[in-house]
Amino acid sequence: MSFFHLGQLCGGVVQGLNGTIESPGFPHGYPNYANCTWIIVTGERNRIQLSFHTFALEEDFDIVSIYDGQPQPGNLKMRLSGFMLPSPIVSSGSILALWFTTDFAVSAQGFKAIYEGKRQWLML
Repeated sequence: MSFFHLGQLCGGVVQGLNGTIESPGFPHGYPNYANCTWIIVTGERNRIQLSFHTFALEEDFDIVSIYDGQPQPGNLKMRLSGFMLPSPIVSSGSILALWFTTDFAVSAQGFKAIYEGKRQWLML
């Protein structure tokens, strides 16, 4: 799996209880043909809450796929596109993955998301 696109670093394994994930080029627009995967790992007994603070992608063609666990087809939780700010997303375990793909034309501002690991008993 490659995390590079036209010399820009995007994606990778992100560890820690909290942090920020931004599309490449944010807030000035993302590149065409982007293919970035972020895997968030917060440690055992944690769930991950992902909140988008900015979300602007070309509708239906530039997509963020969210996986509850490793990025495998059976773990796909949702696919996001367009300009509506998504509701916060909570994982069922300590791994959450984002896969950002774009097409050959038209881009927008991109996205900025904040993630936070929370003990499972605090999420009840």
